[in-house]
Amino acid sequence: MLNFTRLAATSALGGLSSVVLKKQDILNTLTLHAADHKELCYVGDIIKKRVGFPQPTACCKPLRFKDFIVSYDSKNRIPNWVYEHLQYDKLFKDDPCDRRIKVDRTQCASNEDKERPKFTPDCRIHGYHRADAKDYCDTEYEMGLMAQPENYPYDQESFCECFTMTNIVPQVPGFNCGPWFDLECYVREKLVRENKGVYVCSGPLFLPCAEDDKTVKQFDVLGDGEVSVPTHFFKVIVIETQDGQLELESYMMPNCTPEEGEEIKLEDFLTPLCQIEHHSGLIFFPEKKCFSSNNRRRGARLHAL
Repeated sequence: MLNFTRLAATSALGGLSSVVLKKQDILNTLTLHAADHKELCYVGDIIKKRVGFPQPTACCKPLRFKDFIVSYDSKNRIPNWVYEHLQYDKLFKDDPCDRRIKVDRTQCASNEDKERPKFTPDCRIHGYHRADAKDYCDTEYEMGLMAQPENYPYDQESFCECFTMTNIVPQVPGFNCGPWFDLECYVREKLVRENKGVYVCSGPLFLPCAEDDKTVKQFDVLGDGEVSVPTHFFKVIVIETQDGQLELESYMMPNCTPEEGEEIKLEDFLTPLCQIEHHSGLIFFPEKKCFSSNNRRRGARLHAL
């Protein structure tokens, strides 16, 4: 009787173990099916695994130069933005023992015309999306430089790098002789002289206009490369004062020829940063909570930067 009981108990335990194992097998099978089902649910995972996603040809990383950095727009064949860090010691020299000499402009001159600079294509950009100086031939537009060679008077390499096509944007004739030129001089001759450092971000904008009761975006394209001509330009300037505070000025200007005899005031082009961000699709300080009055007296500061 005792042996029978033990046998029965053993059989019962074996049956229970078998049931447990079967349940575990079922759970494993369901888990595998769920994993397969989950993979099939996310079409992005399948596309990424099998064929990959399309990528901008200039890649997502900015293009590095010696003294400035460029984010390139491979669709419009112009920069999204160009960022510079300007400091007094790089632009000026007060020490008579400073042995730096001015840049030799002929080293950046065209082979055909020594009076003109040599504009070079950026070989880091795929040929399909690379702007070329030939795109500007037989057009009314000038080749505008975002990072200015005048910002690097003692550095031959940086000076010549400014003539790379990824730093070039089409500008209406006379634009660079008007308020935009005044703004560049204001940054160099006042802000850089008076402060510890100045961070300058320059770039193009494409603003809509009203036409036939509609709001549209219109702009020219140049040459076989179809280089887009922006309607406006912006400069976002962060000023690092001598005591280490950061202050902001931001400007937006139309890409047009100034009226003859028109009095130009830079204050007229001061623009809230949020407007530039709206039109450019950029967020300038994504990790910082900052504010500015865009006042030339700069009463408001970027406390959080």
